[in-house]
Amino acid sequence: MPAPADPDASVADFSSLFDRGLVQWGLRGDPHLWSAMRDSLAGAPMPEGFWDVRSTVGREFARLTGQPLTDTDEPLRVAAFVTGSGMSDGHVLPSFWVRTAIPILIDRWAAVRSSRATTTA
Repeated sequence: MPAPADPDASVADFSSLFDRGLVQWGLRGDPHLWSAMRDSLAGAPMPEGFWDVRSTVGREFARLTGQPLTDTDEPLRVAAFVTGSGMSDGHVLPSFWVRTAIPILIDRWAAVRSSRATTTA
């Protein structure tokens, strides 16, 4: 009889929520910020609650962009994300993160929690 699988071996970390990119972004810098967040959250445990998802993304947004995350349509230019690719090059859109990216990440987080609940039941 095979040994039971280690239940913690398949537990995704926080960065796994960022594994799949999005179909549409706010501005040209947003996919670069997405990747930077994935990298910075590698190895971090999956959050306990959806507010933890929101607050951690907000904290990482501020750390990586140098500006707090607010629900504004005013673009932020982040020098680290400049690639020479057009007018919005290196710009991120805070409202995209508040209104689109964070809700998607929370939805992905909920799916992970739900799949954990069904596998442990």
